[in-house]
Amino acid sequence: MVNKRLSQLMNAINNFLDRKILPWPVRFLTFRFVILLTIALLIPLIVWASNTVMVLAINSYLNTMSVAVSSIVLLYATISEAHQNQIAEMQEKRAQEDHIHVTEMHSLVLKSLQAQQAELEELKQLITLMSGKEYTPTETVPVPDLYDLHPRGDSRFQEEDFHKRWQKQIHHNPLVSTLRKNLSAKKVDNQR
Repeated sequence: MVNKRLSQLMNAINNFLDRKILPWPVRFLTFRFVILLTIALLIPLIVWASNTVMVLAINSYLNTMSVAVSSIVLLYATISEAHQNQIAEMQEKRAQEDHIHVTEMHSLVLKSLQAQQAELEELKQLITLMSGKEYTPTETVPVPDLYDLHPRGDSRFQEEDFHKRWQKQIHHNPLVSTLRKNLSAKKVDNQR
């Protein structure tokens, strides 16, 4: 119970920071004139190298900007990676649903062809009997199981197939995995 409340509090704080606070430093730090001004500060740093107070002030500003920029880049790169993983999961899920749908449609077509073949056999039998000849039925080929025809067999159609393959193939990063868990939980909460 305490963990759930703490998690909800942290999510609320993160949402507040993401909506109200963090966009401002991002806008400031990505403003082209601020970037040019920051680069231009290297000139007074070199020219007035003997003025310790100015050098320390400019150096402090540059260090702060460096940490802020690298932190923001890391944050947005991590969020972007988590979103890309979500997109890949959704695309794979849709592809699997489409694959199942196409397979089922193909199965229906094959069953329809088999039914037509059976009707044709009955018609051949009737015509042969009406003409007074003896009928020998042709051998019918059973409809193949289309799920077994896939190179990976039935396992391709299982619900957990994607997650198993995903776990084997993707580079695991603890931070991104944590973010993905939080994003998945939010998605589930929003659907309720």
